[in-house]
Amino acid sequence: MLTRRTLLGTAAAVASAPWLSPVTAESNASSHARAIACAMQSLPRAAPLAVAERTAWTLLDALGAMLYATTLPEAMTAAGYFASSAHRGGIVIPAADLSANAAQAAAATAFLIHAAEIDDSDMRGQLRASAVIMAAALAAAQEADASGADFIRAAALGYTLQGRFAAPVGAIQARGWMASGVWGPPSAAAATALLKSLPADQVSAAISLAGSTSGGLFQYYFDQTEEKRLIVARAARAAIESAELAAIGEHGAPHIIEGRAGLYQLFGGVEAPPSTHFTERLGDLEGPLFVRPKYFAASHSIIPTLDGLAAVAPQGIDPSNVVRIVVRGDPAWEAVIGEKINSFEAPTTQIGAALNFSYVVGLWIARGRVLPTDYTPAAMRDEAILALARKSAFETALGQHLSIEVVLKNGEIIRASAADPEPDELAPFERERRLEKFRGLSASRLSEKKTEELQMHCLDVAKAQSMRDWARRAQTICA
Repeated sequence: MLTRRTLLGTAAAVASAPWLSPVTAESNASSHARAIACAMQSLPRAAPLAVAERTAWTLLDALGAMLYATTLPEAMTAAGYFASSAHRGGIVIPAADLSANAAQAAAATAFLIHAAEIDDSDMRGQLRASAVIMAAALAAAQEADASGADFIRAAALGYTLQGRFAAPVGAIQARGWMASGVWGPPSAAAATALLKSLPADQVSAAISLAGSTSGGLFQYYFDQTEEKRLIVARAARAAIESAELAAIGEHGAPHIIEGRAGLYQLFGGVEAPPSTHFTERLGDLEGPLFVRPKYFAASHSIIPTLDGLAAVAPQGIDPSNVVRIVVRGDPAWEAVIGEKINSFEAPTTQIGAALNFSYVVGLWIARGRVLPTDYTPAAMRDEAILALARKSAFETALGQHLSIEVVLKNGEIIRASAADPEPDELAPFERERRLEKFRGLSASRLSEKKTEELQMHCLDVAKAQSMRDWARRAQTICA
């Protein structure tokens, strides 16, 4: 999700190129990656109870997203490609009838989690939280045959580091990058290294090697293409591979985080925070407490506006009465959503539709919901929805938070502000809403009895003695 604060810095020019300075020898012992690796050696044996509980619910949400994605032929084709070395006894992809080695299984899992644009977010970095972290942790936990408690601890570490990496910079989409592709690999590599019980020097190497793979261009947003799913798949695969390479003696650039050409310089364009930003109270493993499920299948830059509309018009809006839709925001928004609203183009792909502000608002007004099942070819050609989208316009309002007005034929104006949570605001638990989402996503694959069985299996993951057995049981339930 894009924010005014981060967009305002988009056009800032880099005054100098610090990576062109003369190279001097620097101590590995003082690197941020090494500091994180050393702090990981003192993590508690189990995640705090509140963190463990929330991680289990996050797993449930990810499995729901995967279950729905497995009903999409193109998603299964891509997942099958990533798991192309399937073999007996391999790492399983729980919601699909696929298995592979750990790196490929992580890629396939990440692709399926993100395939339908219904996976969760972490507002500290305005990023998609689970696609990289959960996928890598599930694969690595099976490979290590870890316990459920160890899986939860590692996943929580991944979420915690990912949020801490992203928070100092905020959204980097306006700088041209997909955040999950940037901050996901080193964070998931740390989680993988923890499950592998690697020593500190190899953990540091895993983080450094993964950091060198960070990337993923944001151009898909403007072209309405779908390779963002490939970005998270490659990121999850890179995390596993980096830990595996570290375990056999490969070393990455130790200063990949804070160095003159490291993650913050190249992707954030800001000075890296001190190493204590990552290491202080790392044992809190707070990351999962910030993870928010999505209840609309749309870009997270659009969802707060939908939440705002739903709050002021809980009974919906009669589409036949809509005359005009006006979106207002400060100039930071104009270059991204404003341009696309004022030059509306009908979407041609599901992901393109889910990223298209005008189309999503039109879909919500026309259908009263925005779910993965709503993005059909017929819906993308639906003239009633397209007509609503064409009635949208963006207007610049200096210093104004993003807002929307729906003007009706009788002169009434429905006004709503985007209901953005603060980046450091803990996510509400919302048990019933989460369960409703999970049941809705799994309904296309599972009976009510099987849905309940998978639900309990996910929420009891901390009790698992073997994550290999847990994953195979999950796959059997989903068969």
